[in-house]
Amino acid sequence: MRILLVKAARPKRSAGGRHDGVMPPLGLLYLSAALKKAGYGDISLLHLGLENLSEAGLESELGRLKPDLVGISAMTSECGSMHLAAAAAKKAGALVVAGGAHPTAYVAECLADENIDVVVRNEGELTFPELARAYENKTGFEGIKGVSFRRNGEIVYSPPREFIEDLDSLPFPDWGLTDPDRYKDFVPHSPMLYGRRYMPLFTSRGCPFKCTYCHSIFGKKFRAHSPERVLEELRMLKEEHGIGDIEISDDSFNIDRNRAAAIMRGIISKGLTPNLFFGNGLRAELLDGELVDLFSGAGVKYVCAAIETASLRLREKIKKNADLEKLREAVKLLVEKRIFVNGFVMMGFPDETLKEMLVTVRYLWSLPLHSFLLFFCRGYAGAELCDALPAGKKIDPKKDNTCFVPAGGCSNLPAWQLLAMKQLTTAGFYFFNPARLYRIFRDLPFREPRLLWFLFKTMAAKFFRPNER
Repeated sequence: MRILLVKAARPKRSAGGRHDGVMPPLGLLYLSAALKKAGYGDISLLHLGLENLSEAGLESELGRLKPDLVGISAMTSECGSMHLAAAAAKKAGALVVAGGAHPTAYVAECLADENIDVVVRNEGELTFPELARAYENKTGFEGIKGVSFRRNGEIVYSPPREFIEDLDSLPFPDWGLTDPDRYKDFVPHSPMLYGRRYMPLFTSRGCPFKCTYCHSIFGKKFRAHSPERVLEELRMLKEEHGIGDIEISDDSFNIDRNRAAAIMRGIISKGLTPNLFFGNGLRAELLDGELVDLFSGAGVKYVCAAIETASLRLREKIKKNADLEKLREAVKLLVEKRIFVNGFVMMGFPDETLKEMLVTVRYLWSLPLHSFLLFFCRGYAGAELCDALPAGKKIDPKKDNTCFVPAGGCSNLPAWQLLAMKQLTTAGFYFFNPARLYRIFRDLPFREPRLLWFLFKTMAAKFFRPNER
């Protein structure tokens, strides 16, 4: 059986432009490895953000490949692309399966599209091979956990699939399915990796915290690869694939402090010398001096610290329980080791006031961070916050837009006020703090001219084009 895995793409920023958010699709690399372990060897990957195909070109490519089974992975911002790919796959005669964050949260919306036959909910490494076998043997999907499909015009929800407890039982991702060099012209979660050959890496899945705005595709229980497995993946990526720049894609890498420390000690003792980037997935307030020392010795170059809001009322409401004073101390420790630290803040929560935003702004300005990203709150299905929103404030998947723009968010405040707050935050953070600018260029992990030019343009755009990232 010929299987095609498709990574959907976000809309282009402008006509003739290119897609945003294009990174090696680690989830599909895991899925390919699981399928090959189950005996399916004829697997190919089509990353729509890379190929830049028109609708006619997509149909032509699917017609050329002639897959029997097509699995499409999509975020909500990619759902338009997902539906186009589903139509082309169905026209080519394939069984069409949708999976990933968007289909998991929007099952009914996906199955309203007659071109999508089945939705795989949550993790797919166990479910998808079973689905492929059932399709191959024509035995139906009723006995497969974690899927949804149509039967007699009604949506059938099979019982949920248990999350994979022993992550080490999964095969190594099928890194050979994609070419890392093709992603060098796109900006990853860790922008310092722009222009470099890198690969994302999961060392764990799931997060035990209950932040109301967050997804739950990996569940709310922390599950982790063993340190030995992580070290072996790093070795293989370096020695067999020539990749030394690694972006850790966990939800919460350091929930288990001893495991995190063991990984860093192993990297040092084995002389693996990677460049490690935490573009997400690190609880900064749980770091301490010893762990930061290990981070520095193991090659950590970039860390993100999630502040979200400094308002006590909002922190309790959204169940964000990070200790801000401990976070401040952790940031200081990281900066002392010249590890580049980016902060995450959010604005536009339901009923958030301008005064509460200013509390967050003042706290952000007080930290010795190198950079920050400001996100506007969004009401996505599958997040607790969304359940309490009026219908008009919930995300319409067909109209989803970037979380860097306030339009379409959760706030009752006018968009111009939110944009003005974003500009105020940016100006005070960068342009009125010479010491911060000095630290930025002192602690850059790399100094290639292409990266420096990109960072300069990005910083200028933060103030002069606030409707962009």
